[in-house]
Amino acid sequence: MASIADKAGLVFGERHDPHQKAAAAPVSFAGTFGLFQAADGFSSGAWRNAAVLFVPPWGFEEMCTHKLFRIMAEEFAADGIASLRFDYPGTGDALDAPKGAITLEIWQETVTAALTLLREKAGGVPVMLVGHGLGASLALQMAQALDAGQENRLCGLVAMAPVASGRAYLRELQFWAQVIDDGLSLDPALRLHGVTAIGGHIMPEAVATALKKSDFANAVPHHSIPYLLVNRPQRPGDKLLAEALANKGARVEMRDYTGFEAMVANPSVAQMPTETLEAVVSWVVCRAAALGKPEAVAADDMRDSASLETDEYRETSMRFGRNKRLYGILCEPKAERRGASVLLVGTAYDRHAGWGRSNVAMARRLAEAGIASFRFDPANVGDSPPVPGLPEQVLYTDTQYDDVESALNMFEARHLLPAVAAGRCSGGYLAFSSSTKDHRLAGLCLANAYAFYWDPACDVDGALRMVPRSLDTYTKLIFMGSTFRRLLRGEVDVKNAARNFGSVMTGRILTGLQCGNWLTPRARMAHAQVRSAFARLAKRKVKLVLLYSENDIGLEHLYQHFGAKGRRLARYSNVKMAILPGMDHNLSPASAQQRYFEEIRDLAFSITSNRSDAQPKSKT
Repeated sequence: MASIADKAGLVFGERHDPHQKAAAAPVSFAGTFGLFQAADGFSSGAWRNAAVLFVPPWGFEEMCTHKLFRIMAEEFAADGIASLRFDYPGTGDALDAPKGAITLEIWQETVTAALTLLREKAGGVPVMLVGHGLGASLALQMAQALDAGQENRLCGLVAMAPVASGRAYLRELQFWAQVIDDGLSLDPALRLHGVTAIGGHIMPEAVATALKKSDFANAVPHHSIPYLLVNRPQRPGDKLLAEALANKGARVEMRDYTGFEAMVANPSVAQMPTETLEAVVSWVVCRAAALGKPEAVAADDMRDSASLETDEYRETSMRFGRNKRLYGILCEPKAERRGASVLLVGTAYDRHAGWGRSNVAMARRLAEAGIASFRFDPANVGDSPPVPGLPEQVLYTDTQYDDVESALNMFEARHLLPAVAAGRCSGGYLAFSSSTKDHRLAGLCLANAYAFYWDPACDVDGALRMVPRSLDTYTKLIFMGSTFRRLLRGEVDVKNAARNFGSVMTGRILTGLQCGNWLTPRARMAHAQVRSAFARLAKRKVKLVLLYSENDIGLEHLYQHFGAKGRRLARYSNVKMAILPGMDHNLSPASAQQRYFEEIRDLAFSITSNRSDAQPKSKT
């Protein structure tokens, strides 16, 4: 039987498919990176006299909607509409700025600069704004000014889940952040206080101050363009905002936002709101078609990279791999390069910037220490398109190994070997599994790796939705007053919690009896695969650093294969293990990020190579 790899048509480790979409073209402007998606109308001749500027939301909502924007951009391109998506300064991959330098006005200026760049690249056609959350409200607020003094600069506006009141939005963020921190079982003492933050994202103080005074319902509408307001039925303020615009003379259409909650619940299990996506794309395409054909057709942007730099580092955003199918950002020190290069492997469906921009911060700190790094999106994650014919679910599958290999090929082509890999949770699993197949990885730093072997028969989606917690975490939660209050309010899925608790308890008992790995053929297979992988890495002398939060569920899997407290890891001289007290699964606190950075830095410095093409080179 042909393997998945055979069906995908692997050529020297890289998938070759004539129908593979390339990643969007990287651009840089105003201290930030963007992605220009050229119109793809050659086959159909459906070139439209319009382009789309995506105006993103902020923080955790941006993480959850990042893939949505990429899918919409690809849909627009197929209908002959070019588009541009970007990060605000201090968010995503954009450059940072001194504390207090980022304001709401700076973000608005970036929107204006993005509009100018898009019109330049799309041949001067009119632009539709498609915003989400806070970005939708900025678009509503700025629409008239963006068109001032320009003829036909805008031709429509879509506001998805817009923010009506800045003050109410900040209160909602505070509640939402507490729910996320509770879900992570993050110790209250380690949570961020005195700032507006959610999911590790910290809003610039000046932006939060400005939002407290912002009432987007007072926005003066642009009377010459059509509006589509995509409202969340459970948020009455969305509809009231749309009605306020209509009462001021705007041409407003409304529709319900079906699927919003399922998308923003958790990036790891986010479901794209397909029905809403199709409705928005259809609305934009219909209005673009009414504008006729453009006078001239803009050529496809052939650039494969763009760059930004500071005194300490230079970042290059690039599409890479066969068919230019993948997207990532290389961060190199401006000073002499030292040690091995680091491959930052992303977690789940988080974009390459990482949870709370952790990968961005890590890459730049490594560069300041003289270490190059690369953060990227595997296929069907973030900004990298899917591979035709393969399943939508890519986590814990063999198909992602090829994406890691493509990244290592880039390292090799740029003389950036030797390399080590670092990843958290599923990213740690992917880094570990890739290292057993690709000898160019000389070291690994894995944080809270959930597993070291994944049974192909296991349903990934089901496992992700019902991930149990560690026994220690359950014990802690049982005696917390907040848990009892949630039970009374009916906020706890008692049946699922009981099932997970029973599963973890059974696993702990079997581990103590040292028999859980032998009860079934599947258990024996998993145990043999894990021990074999560790033995192969030890034979190659691959340095392996394992970091775990003290109550992480990944410890249950580690203990299953290597005994309580991982005592049987002592037989592997290449393995170092440490447990970090008080930390959450995402290593959110600054102290956890500091320890993670130090371990990766020290690992990179410890790797040496005798290969002439892998020696560190001075930057000129």
